[in-house]
Amino acid sequence: MSKFRVIEFQLLQACNASCVYCAYDQNLPEFNTWLPLEMVEKTLKEEKPEWVWFEGGEVTMSEKSKNYLLQAMEIANRYGVKNRINTNCKNIDPQWAQRLADGGLQFACVSFDTLDADRFEFMRGFSEGSGAENLERLKANALSLADRGITVDLEATVTRHNLHELEALYDYAESVATPGRNIIMGAQCLVATYDSVFELYPNIDEMYEVFIRLTEKARNGKIPVRICCSPMVSCKYPELYKPHPNIIWVGCSCGFDYVHIHATGDVHLCGFWDHTKPIGNMKDTSLREIWERSELRQQALTDIPKNCDGCQHWDGLERCHNTCFSIAHRKTGSFKTLAHDLTIKAIADAANGRES
Repeated sequence: MSKFRVIEFQLLQACNASCVYCAYDQNLPEFNTWLPLEMVEKTLKEEKPEWVWFEGGEVTMSEKSKNYLLQAMEIANRYGVKNRINTNCKNIDPQWAQRLADGGLQFACVSFDTLDADRFEFMRGFSEGSGAENLERLKANALSLADRGITVDLEATVTRHNLHELEALYDYAESVATPGRNIIMGAQCLVATYDSVFELYPNIDEMYEVFIRLTEKARNGKIPVRICCSPMVSCKYPELYKPHPNIIWVGCSCGFDYVHIHATGDVHLCGFWDHTKPIGNMKDTSLREIWERSELRQQALTDIPKNCDGCQHWDGLERCHNTCFSIAHRKTGSFKTLAHDLTIKAIADAANGRES
């Protein structure tokens, strides 16, 4: 029986930000579901993955959600599972940073998209004039986690609005990674799949030029850069993939050793759940039974995209993102058509009136 490396739980759907690249309005009444902690307990007891990732919505948006998170982390601790959270860090002050550290948090992926106050205000959907204050709070709160022994990934979601800031974001992360702080920079590229609705994604050639400079900076720098879901695949852009300990390319492990459990109990092969069909629901049966019986998962493991036939980057646990069928049908180096017909409409309907 294969062992999960990561089980990701969406503890709640609500959020305290309205990011321009987010696919749905989490503050609508229909997005007010909380994942039962009994489901977390049962799953971790049975599966005992290496890591559990807790996310929202925003897992730290309120005192209630932060205490709920602590309870979920305690469950993970009992089964020897390492804790990670995905957070915008808006409400993690030093007191709460300490409580999270004491509760066993080891890794925090912090949304950190820009160093420009106006751009931060725009990308987060914060009220006019609040960008500078909120940006400084984000910086302070993220560092308060790092100062308590938690590894912090300052992760930028790559859009056309912040593409040319990535090098500056690396410089900032490196500057605050003082002795005793374990800080890395992250670049999350999967917002590409929203492009037909939000017009957010940068030109692929511009993106390549920036990432050439960014990876070179990391090769000569002091901290790693962790790059997720890149459309610049290794068969077309091999020079980006020259091995170096400071360059971490996160491959696609959907269907292998990673699974996402939505707050509704739906099980998805990918954490970008709004793009993928669920393979089952935890209210009906166990994760293992869903996992082993899923035809969609078997398709993910066996279907080879036509342009990838014979490619050495298809085989193995972490595949090239050309093969990530559950997100988009890809042609090498770009995102063309979304995998599911309803995705574009669903995103457009949820995007606060914006239309594709």
